[in-house]
Amino acid sequence: MDSGHSEMEWQELSYDRWTESHVSSWLRAIGTEETHIKKLKKKKVTGAVLTTLQREFLSNTVRMNTVQIEHLLRKRDELLESGQETNLSSQEPCDAAEQANIPTECSDSLTSSGEALRFCEYRKFDQNEKDCRYVKHNLLHPETGSDNMLVPCHEYKSLENAHKQDSKILKVKVAIEVLRFACACMNMRANGTIHFGIMDKVKGTHKHGEIIGIPLKNQEDFVDALDYIESCFKGSNQQSDARRCIRNPQFIEVLDKETTERTWVIEYDIIPKAAIVKDKIYSVGVPKFTEKDKVKCEEKIPYYRAGANTKRVTDDDLVQFIQGLREKDQQREEAEASSNETPQDFREDQKRKLLILLTCGKARMDNSLYYIVVTNKIQPEHLDSIDFLVNMNLFCVFDFDPDSKTSGLCGTYKKQKAANLHFLKDYANDNRSESSDFIKSLQLFEKTSWIFCNGRSDFPGGEQTCDETTWIRTRKKKLKKAVSVICNDILPRRSFVVLFLLSSDVEQPLVETFHEFYAEMNGHDFLTVLSESKENSKKFSSLAQVSCPTSTLRDISVEMPLSHVDATVQSIQLSKNQPTRTLPVFSGGLCFFKSVEEATLDSLEIISVDQCNETKLENMTQKEIQQTDIYFYRGGKIDWLNFWLADKRKCGDIIKRDAYKEASTILDNIVPKPKRSVESVIIYHQPGSGGSTVARQILWDRKNKVRCAVVKQGKEITTVCEHAVKLREHKENDKNNCLPVLLLLEDHNADYTDELRGQLGNVIATKKINPSVLCFILLICSRSNDPERLCRASPSQTVAVTHKLSDAEKPLFSEKLEQLKLENETEFILTFVLMSEEFKSSYVEDFVKNLLDKTDHSTLITRLIRFVALLYSYVDDSYISASHCEASLGMRVYVNGARHHAFVEDFTEEAKLILIHLRQSSTHIQSIKIIHPLVAKELLGQLSENVPQSDIAMDLITDKVLVNHRFDQDTFLKFIKDLFIRRNKKSRGDLADTAFSPFIEHVTKECGVQKAVDLMKAAFIALRNDAYVAQQLARLLYTNFRFQEALEWAEKAKSLLPSDTFILDTLGQVYKWWFCHLFDSLGQEEPSPEMGIEIINIALKGIRAFRASEKTPTKENVTFNSSYYGEVDVGCRLLKFLSVVDVFSNNTGKTELMRYLLTEYIPAEVHKPWQDFHQQLKGLQRNLSHALEYISEDLSYFQTDISEEDEELDARDPEQLYNPRKWLTRKSAVYAGFFCNIPEESDEAVMTWPEQLRDFLHSKSR
Repeated sequence: MDSGHSEMEWQELSYDRWTESHVSSWLRAIGTEETHIKKLKKKKVTGAVLTTLQREFLSNTVRMNTVQIEHLLRKRDELLESGQETNLSSQEPCDAAEQANIPTECSDSLTSSGEALRFCEYRKFDQNEKDCRYVKHNLLHPETGSDNMLVPCHEYKSLENAHKQDSKILKVKVAIEVLRFACACMNMRANGTIHFGIMDKVKGTHKHGEIIGIPLKNQEDFVDALDYIESCFKGSNQQSDARRCIRNPQFIEVLDKETTERTWVIEYDIIPKAAIVKDKIYSVGVPKFTEKDKVKCEEKIPYYRAGANTKRVTDDDLVQFIQGLREKDQQREEAEASSNETPQDFREDQKRKLLILLTCGKARMDNSLYYIVVTNKIQPEHLDSIDFLVNMNLFCVFDFDPDSKTSGLCGTYKKQKAANLHFLKDYANDNRSESSDFIKSLQLFEKTSWIFCNGRSDFPGGEQTCDETTWIRTRKKKLKKAVSVICNDILPRRSFVVLFLLSSDVEQPLVETFHEFYAEMNGHDFLTVLSESKENSKKFSSLAQVSCPTSTLRDISVEMPLSHVDATVQSIQLSKNQPTRTLPVFSGGLCFFKSVEEATLDSLEIISVDQCNETKLENMTQKEIQQTDIYFYRGGKIDWLNFWLADKRKCGDIIKRDAYKEASTILDNIVPKPKRSVESVIIYHQPGSGGSTVARQILWDRKNKVRCAVVKQGKEITTVCEHAVKLREHKENDKNNCLPVLLLLEDHNADYTDELRGQLGNVIATKKINPSVLCFILLICSRSNDPERLCRASPSQTVAVTHKLSDAEKPLFSEKLEQLKLENETEFILTFVLMSEEFKSSYVEDFVKNLLDKTDHSTLITRLIRFVALLYSYVDDSYISASHCEASLGMRVYVNGARHHAFVEDFTEEAKLILIHLRQSSTHIQSIKIIHPLVAKELLGQLSENVPQSDIAMDLITDKVLVNHRFDQDTFLKFIKDLFIRRNKKSRGDLADTAFSPFIEHVTKECGVQKAVDLMKAAFIALRNDAYVAQQLARLLYTNFRFQEALEWAEKAKSLLPSDTFILDTLGQVYKWWFCHLFDSLGQEEPSPEMGIEIINIALKGIRAFRASEKTPTKENVTFNSSYYGEVDVGCRLLKFLSVVDVFSNNTGKTELMRYLLTEYIPAEVHKPWQDFHQQLKGLQRNLSHALEYISEDLSYFQTDISEEDEELDARDPEQLYNPRKWLTRKSAVYAGFFCNIPEESDEAVMTWPEQLRDFLHSKSR
């Protein structure tokens, strides 16, 4: 059997009939590696064998790793479950379902539209449930007999045609079925329900028991049908009994999301109590139409239930049937007697259920999950019970109460915490902004986002409140967009819980919100429904069952008063909300700082005097404290909680390195005698040496003396400046007598820091604060591979942190290491062990070698490690999000019982040693990175012995699953972009400057230029046709003399960003290098005018490209256009080339050339060959003069630097970058050599030279 045929057939056969080929096709469909598929096929694994595969066989024989085994076995179990459901007979209920009167759920039945059918529950027998509803196309359990006297038997009638008849015919049809069924139940002494609007047989696409519903013209027809009791039952006693046993009809609405037509199921309950039917046999003559359309009752005969059918008692069986009634009467009496006994009340542990649903099975509620609350109006008396919401890590609230801001939940919440108020339309993202820009625009993750879903009564200009029907017509689409954006673009799967808070009567819009979340989250996991009352819960369940089975709704629903919820949830929350915190004041005391005030300064992370005091230490177990501590020593970033726990003596002291003491000394000298209002202290640190820890230790220890804050990443400088000033002046009366603000800036570039310093100085001057008053101290923490060199440049305000330990530090680290070893294995505190060993290369090398010797290099986990190591080795502080990792590993995270299993649990032991799971509070996306950059470099070095770095990179950027994965996509693609275009710069603390990214230079050196070109082309595609990658590829090509290809890529970059000065400059550089190469290739030969056509053409194209770049408006942060350098370079070399053309190379040639360039004169020899060039060549002197003047002015007055970001794009030569005055001197000399000694008739041209250039040349000639 060919593979294509088997791939088609395995889905059509039951798994127990699969051959080896079918199994192979199924394995491919679930993403199993081909090598493992071949091994299983060779072992003759058929469908039957598949069901018995054991973990040991897959590990030892097939050589699958833990992750792959878990994946296969989970998929196998899902297959078996679906197969068991398929084998269930639609006619035979399972015992458990029958006893509980709850139908089994099934997924093998399909509607006409192809959707899966679900079994649903019956209405509760003999109860009028106003909130009971059925869902169209769901299934009721197949019709049943009367095995148990009290558990009702069921009979279905579709009435799919009869309901269309007139009222008289419909009443007769209903009466026939009801009276016959009732008679049978009364004779069997068994409860029963007959349902109309349910399929009683398989017909077309409809299944037996399928809910179809019928439209009602008049409900009274079904009530009046019972009037036939008097004419159809035998005798007045039987008629009276029938009236007492047959209940009036119940009308249950059928929900159908595909149509607005209302349909119903009509049900009649039969309850033949022993006191009514004992010792009696009942007969009924069902009504029928005569030939004259009159209704006449047939002969009265007894009926009984035979299984799921209603049959007549024949004359032959009548005596025996009557004799058996006594036994049935006795059984009925016993059943009724036992049912009257008070059953032991089953009480589900609502507290445990609530906590499991909210924490996904964890013992405590921390900040590892975000919460989304969907709520309607909360009654005023319950608003005192919302503290648990204030303490939650609340992402957003969908609020259907228009008065929430003035008198509801929103107003109460805002008294304690800040929130941004939005409408549904704000989440539409109609502009299709990038996720990062959209998040920034709405300030998500900084403040709770409060979304008013049905207008705001206190906001006349906003959306108006509307009724349910209008809401569904006008706002349901907006809601759908909002939910989709949150679930698909902002929050990763399983990172949040959606809590539906039902405090008032449930309305359809709130249920629609449930439908949308249920669909977007692919099921009920991480959904919780909390109801204040049983009535709200029932109504919500009846409406929500359209998308979610009622049995599932029961599993995720909790009924509990809000006051009980508040106390219950607060009991497991690790922190309590602090409405106010405290800050130090100039007088030496403290002042209050409200949370809502703090939230307005959202560009700063403010460290208060009582930082972390909101933590409930009594709720933290010793294991949780130890995990917090060990996370830091494994390489995680230090948290304020680490310092707090150390102060509380709950964990060991945190070592203070020498750099801490040095920086503290500098600060102690600055504060009493500042030289300026804004001072700076700089900490340069090698990556992974603990510089960030030193900086945060300084803030922690000074939070009682000065006001301390960390500047958040990505914040506008003007905003940071404004917030820093407000923090300084908070609750202070005299602007000249305020405590200084200590601002920590971590890994902000020099441009950002300098501009912030300048703006703070401007504000101080504007406010007329005494310039001798110290207002701000910038504590700048910056990575550098050579921190000691940078420290020597400014020793008075700079400290260096390196991997090398001083003599004073070594015993501190040794002692701490021994303490940690008592509680942890050495491998799991590797980062601290490496630090203690001063990161000796031999130690790191041996550790990595031993680890890789135990590693299976063919697994997906090892592939992932290669990716992370590659990125972290070349891109500072890079990582891969946990969501990307799961996608790469092909893992489907699951919920087993109540506990959520993180994907890290499935890592190999080797991977757990070197990968750290980041859980920074500053980001909503968890991520993975190598524990230390030196370990990453060594890993990459040893891994690349088997797989070259170029192949690792190609595998990474061509992995569509990773590249297209939407969560944290912007950051992931930025890391890839930095890998390919970010250069090393000594000015940033790197050891040397590079012309291209270090990775591209490594590939070029190890594998050749073509491999680097192939990688750049693949990166261009992976980065969505990024213009700057195309530009760098053009640079790579022209520096390797592949000019035609370089020109194509430069043009491609220009087509993507036609107004970018750097890209236009690169186009000029292509022509410049091409021209220089052709010129240099001439050797000593004096070319003829004809031979010079190509060279001059390319040179002039280069000049035109540079001039086009010069005319393009520069970026806001770029004040100088480097294309002037390119124009001067090409122009000066072009002059040299023209001077060697045979026409101008003789004794009088220079004079001839100057006449040609500066006058209307054209030599006959060049008149025709250069006819396309005359005009531009005659403008050469003027253009060169202008360019030289521009460069001279810039060097004389502005001394312009370009930003760090633009340094990656700058194509200037090293001399132009680092010694521009020397370059200008050389080029000016070339210019002067041609244009200074010109004949008298050209004196006018001399007068056109710029004055500054003449002065400059004059000064150089002295």
